[in-house]
This record gives sequence, structure tokens and C-alpha cells, in this order.
Amino acid sequence: MVKIEKKVGFRQYKICCVGEPMIELSGLNEKMGLPFVNVAGDTLNTAVYLKRILGKYGDISYLTVLGKDPLSIRIQDFIKGENINVGFVRVATGKNCGIYLIQNDQNGERTFHYWRENSAARTLFQSEIDFECLESADIIYLSGITLAILSQKSRDKLITWLGGRGQQKTILFDINFRKNLWHNLDDARRLIKIAMKSATLCFPSTEDLSAVFGLFEGLEFLKEYCKNSNEFCVVKKGGDLAPEIISNKGESIHLTRFKKLDKVLDTTGAGDSFNAGFIGAYLMGEGLSNALCFGSDLAIKTLKNKGAICPPEETREFNLSNT
Repeated sequence: MVKIEKKVGFRQYKICCVGEPMIELSGLNEKMGLPFVNVAGDTLNTAVYLKRILGKYGDISYLTVLGKDPLSIRIQDFIKGENINVGFVRVATGKNCGIYLIQNDQNGERTFHYWRENSAARTLFQSEIDFECLESADIIYLSGITLAILSQKSRDKLITWLGGRGQQKTILFDINFRKNLWHNLDDARRLIKIAMKSATLCFPSTEDLSAVFGLFEGLEFLKEYCKNSNEFCVVKKGGDLAPEIISNKGESIHLTRFKKLDKVLDTTGAGDSFNAGFIGAYLMGEGLSNALCFGSDLAIKTLKNKGAICPPEETREFNLSNT
């Protein structure tokens, strides 16, 4: 793992991660029919890893809506147990949490099966209270899934906020495209483009870029989503290729020390953990190359575990607040 030296004099970052936490079922035993039950969700995965990395330097809140069902209570208890603020979590009567099942092939690649139609998180931004969490933060982290689950009215309100008051914040956006969550590709493409242009930093994967934008040659077109010379996109290329940074000028930075795993247990959450590793190292003062290395190391750790979120003991070496 790349060695990160903590710089002195760091302030605490107020970070708001927004999305849908879910009950995760994994490792389904075909004979017994009993899966492992965990808590996960793309932006929650990143929030958990980011808190473990930043420790006292990260004041992280999670913004979502849960139901009153026992599984929603389990989700909230899990988030609190990871020392993440749940003060902005709303409860929706008559709604519950979403559930998903992971199936892995022999290479660890995952297929998801979802039960989320009545998810309380779909009511996000139907209350003005939800915007208070965004207003209170320095940094906002959200994804394409965050956008996709919202009603049209709530989505429009959020997009308007991101392009207005949100420009006073640092906005981090992961495309994380899930086709089945969108009514049509044109809507998805239009809104994802707007979110990318509103964001300070984007985390697209080549898989998502291909699904949203179609065939493309090279990654230079991403520079149009960087508003100034300080902005860039961090492109994830899966487990076979090193991630790459595309800057405002179309210049690129590659991860030179890239290690491909011979055996992957589960790819779930690898991209989310990479994002957290990159963000955490970068916020702690590391350069782009070291941040890429740190994110890659954390993603590799995730690939060796079942489910999206590794047990805390597996990630203690990534805590930068104690270095």
C-alpha cells in the first residue's frame, strides 16, 4: 500500500453523502438458501470508507429517507455505528427500505437483483428539510443512482440547487449508471450531463461512459465537464486497467503502480471504495498520483471481501487520521 504522510494543520471537513442505503443479501447458499445480511448502497459505501479514512478530520452526514420497518432501523443503527451523523435522516410513513441480492460468477463479477419499488429514499427532496443537510456541508457527494431514484419534481429541484447554491460547495459526482432506474436513456443522458457540469469532480467509469454516451474514442471529451483548470475527472476502468485522471486541458495522469488481482472474490463496492480512497487521500493533502494509488489499494482490499463494505478490522491500515 502507498504510504501517506498526514500533513499538519488540517481542519475538519463537513461532508454530506446523499442516496439510498439498502439491505444487502450476499453469499446465497444454494443448499441452505440463507444469505449473509449486510447494509450497503453506493453513496453509503463511500461514506463509510471515507469516515474510516478521515476519522476525526471528517464530519460526515448521510442524507436519506428510511421507513419504520425493522430493516430500516437496522440500516440507521449501522450508519450510526460507523460514526456517521444521521441527524438529517427522515422517516417516511408507509415506506420501507430497499433490498438487493448479489450473485457472483466465478470471476467475482456481480449481478444485482432489487426490491426497491417502495423505498423511502425515493421521497428524498420532497421536503425542504433535506436541502438543509446540503446547505450545512462543505462537500457534497452523490451519484447517478441518487438522481435516478427521485421523482421528476424532486430531481429538478436538486439539479436546480446543484447549479445554483451548490456552486458555492465542492460537489463530487459518480455517474454510477443503472439503466433500469431511468425511464429512458435520453433523460438519463441529459441529467447526468447537467450533474457532471455542476460537479467539481466526477468519477465516471468507462463502462458507465459507454452506456450513457455510446461509443467514444479516447477520454479527452471529458475536459468539457471541467469548468476551470483546477477541475478534473477520475476515470475508473475496471479491474483490468489502471484508473486515469483527465484534466481541464485534456492532459492525463495514469496510475503507474497498478496491480491486477489474480483472484477476485466480489466486485461489489470496489468503485465506491476507490472513490473514498482517492477523496480521502486528496483531502489530506496528497498529490493526484498518490491519491490514485491510495484509492486503488482500498479497492483491491474490497475486491478480496464479500459484499460492498469490508469489516472495520480489514481497513484499519487506511485510517489517515492516526498517521
